[in-house]
Amino acid sequence: MSSLARVHRGFAARYALVCALFAALIAGCGSTTASTGVSAGAATDTSSAASVLVVRDDANGKTLDVPAGSTVQLILASSYWHVAGSSAPAVLRQDGATRVLPRPSTCPNIPGLGCAPVQTQFTALTPGTASITADRTTCGEARNCPPGQQHFAVTVVVQ
Repeated sequence: MSSLARVHRGFAARYALVCALFAALIAGCGSTTASTGVSAGAATDTSSAASVLVVRDDANGKTLDVPAGSTVQLILASSYWHVAGSSAPAVLRQDGATRVLPRPSTCPNIPGLGCAPVQTQFTALTPGTASITADRTTCGEARNCPPGQQHFAVTVVVQ
């Protein structure tokens, strides 16, 4: 076998492996399910009833009850999400811009995967109801999201 044929064969094998890994990763990153949906009390201030409520992808479509003064931390598992914010800022205020968190170790360092999570923080101000929404059209490089994975919404009832 010529050296050129060996190089081509080696390249083809590496290319096939990278494609297989990429496909497996896209399947995992495109999912709207995360390990936990909602966890209350991740941090609690003992001087008041304030707490931190962490909301993840699998809380989509749910209604959450939180006390006034609490922090709601939205963490979505893909950097392709665009968080629209709160529908009622006087009830639930967004605290700063959405930020991209560090890429998890399970996500290969390949451009375009979108598997770095995004975080947006909110403060529950006064009793009332607000929605937090987010949208995306891409679930991976050159991969459109199926209809069930394009929108995220939770209803927050501040008490």
